[in-house]
Amino acid sequence: MPEDYVFQYKIASKGKRLLAHLFEGIIYAIIVLGYYKILGNSIDDYLNREINVDEFLYSALASILTGFIFYPLFSGNLGHKILGLKVISSKSGEEYQFASDGAIRELLKYLGGFLIIPLIWLLWDKENQNLYDKITETLVVENYTKEKK
Repeated sequence: MPEDYVFQYKIASKGKRLLAHLFEGIIYAIIVLGYYKILGNSIDDYLNREINVDEFLYSALASILTGFIFYPLFSGNLGHKILGLKVISSKSGEEYQFASDGAIRELLKYLGGFLIIPLIWLLWDKENQNLYDKITETLVVENYTKEKK
């Protein structure tokens, strides 16, 4: 079996993973900016506001909540769903569908974003894993098996 396949799934490329992350971020930014606009504020006000600890806590809570909601539905986050990807266990190959596991994985991704290195780890990893993938023992793969192709 070629190196880019594991448990009959094709490992997602670095480019697809980046696009999934960008799509998800853009969707969430539109939601946040729309909500801010509904409150009667301008986008400029939002971009020039003072950031405090509460906002980091709300963002962490939002990452937990999105993982809790989307992983049981899609075996991944919203960006994964859009690009036809899913998250599987690197140990068993089973889909990563538990709400608590998704919440932890998304929280680690959010927290790792502040350190940069855990996110760019993907660039030199042979299985296209980020550091949070290694911690949670997950792989991001194409959402089809080799036989169905």
